[in-house]
Amino acid sequence: MTELWLKEALEASGLAHPTSFPRDLESDTEDAFPEIVTPVVLKGLTSATVASWFTQMCIDIDYPVPTTPRRFRGCMVANKGRAFLFRDRNDKEDEQLFTLAHEVSHFVLDHMLPRARALKKYGPSFLPVLDALRPPTHAEQLALALDQFPIGIQMELMERDDSGFIQSGNVVQAERRADRLAFELLAPADIAYPYIKSLDEERGPAQLATLFGMPLQQAQTYAQMLMRRERLEASSVVQFRR
Repeated sequence: MTELWLKEALEASGLAHPTSFPRDLESDTEDAFPEIVTPVVLKGLTSATVASWFTQMCIDIDYPVPTTPRRFRGCMVANKGRAFLFRDRNDKEDEQLFTLAHEVSHFVLDHMLPRARALKKYGPSFLPVLDALRPPTHAEQLALALDQFPIGIQMELMERDDSGFIQSGNVVQAERRADRLAFELLAPADIAYPYIKSLDEERGPAQLATLFGMPLQQAQTYAQMLMRRERLEASSVVQFRR
């Protein structure tokens, strides 16, 4: 069963269900978000190279991008319904693919959908507040505090740890959700789950990684997630029958 929030995000993204694997997510993203989402690949991705890229492209984002050389795998910079999604050319192809999926997920979950909800709830007069073009009124400040709508430019980073691995969403809820949507974009559960069930537990994650073009670490996490969900659903059915 697909979680409701995940189903909403998939529908809102406009990304079609993939028919071949590994998925050409960059092409699919450009088709789904023409002139809205811009994938960017930089060699040696750091906060400094991101800041330098914006300067070189003469794009004034009016946001203090850190200029210290913090390294990360991916980065989303979003504003006014548009986004730049960065990934590191030095990373392996499968790592870049997962990074792109993760950053697309951040755009959908943390920028696009909250803006859509805000405008639906408060109307188009709320748009200048979201875009930081005017300060919110006292009533709007309360609404922002309660609903946690994003204002102005957002910057989301996919951090590296000392070993260079992705800092997965074990702590921050937004990271967990972005990872979950990224898995679904690259390896939809209705395809990945039957496939993983047909394999033995030891070889399964590696073959899942090969088929869907994701890093082994992420494939192992996803395989465990799918099998855990099966056990939970089976347990629920047994309890209901009792």
